[in-house]
Amino acid sequence: MLDLRQLDLNLLLAFDAIYQQRSVTRAAEVMCLSQPAMSNALRRLRELCGDPLFIKSRLGVTPTLVAHRLADYVRAALESLRDGLRMIPAARQSHPLLRISCLDCLQPVLLEALLESPHADWQVRYFQPRRRDALQELASGKLDILIDLDQPLAGLAGLHKRVLPADHYVFAYGAGLKQPPRTLEAFLQQPQIQISSRRDGLSPVDLHLGLKGLRRTLAASTQSTLAAKLMAERQPFGMSLPSRVATVLGLQQAPLPLDEPVELKLALYIESRYRFERSREEAMHCLLRALGEPRALQEQARRA
Repeated sequence: MLDLRQLDLNLLLAFDAIYQQRSVTRAAEVMCLSQPAMSNALRRLRELCGDPLFIKSRLGVTPTLVAHRLADYVRAALESLRDGLRMIPAARQSHPLLRISCLDCLQPVLLEALLESPHADWQVRYFQPRRRDALQELASGKLDILIDLDQPLAGLAGLHKRVLPADHYVFAYGAGLKQPPRTLEAFLQQPQIQISSRRDGLSPVDLHLGLKGLRRTLAASTQSTLAAKLMAERQPFGMSLPSRVATVLGLQQAPLPLDEPVELKLALYIESRYRFERSREEAMHCLLRALGEPRALQEQARRA
């Protein structure tokens, strides 16, 4: 039987990281260690357990039967220890850092929700990584919370998502436009502003129209929702935006003159296994409430 006096707690953390990530490299990133250090931890684990534990495969490593048997016990032990440490006031991190990636127009709503929380002591930082890198940055610990399109999490162990209430696209406009287009023909001819972080990004509305061989008239493209709002207040331009975004920006809204609604499905993603403390759990629930209640968004728009 293994003598617990020979066991380093860090080895259990390393085991759990490798088991969840199925990769020594990704586990090292999550644990903020170098790959040689993680490989050395795996070597020590193998010596202690008398088993390879993880076998190299095409996509990373595959757990052995012994590793599978150990995994639940190791995870339960670590979670129990974390729960115990949370009961110690000195163990709670003061002013914890909270790194969030989301649409820039939602940032004021989320920040206000966090600041109004009874335990508002976070240092909030917003980032907008490239969409194809965002989930990987979350998995590697570079982000704490990601709000993005609802998508599968296949192959990304340790990530969890909470699907947000579905939104739908509307025609949004400001003081620069007297009235919205009422017909499909008028909608296609109406000059619009495209908001996208990508150079040639297409919105779900463009994809919907493209299936019918149709295209909107785009007068300008910008990455900033604030810049788009300022242009819409001064120029006779419109925008096809999610209703939630149009509400936050304080723009007028009208239904899109299409044969069916165009939905937008967002989700909140978290990676909680190694850095997720009670304070961050509270932050997640604050954000879910802010994004799930239309009244909160309308109130934010009135204050803007």
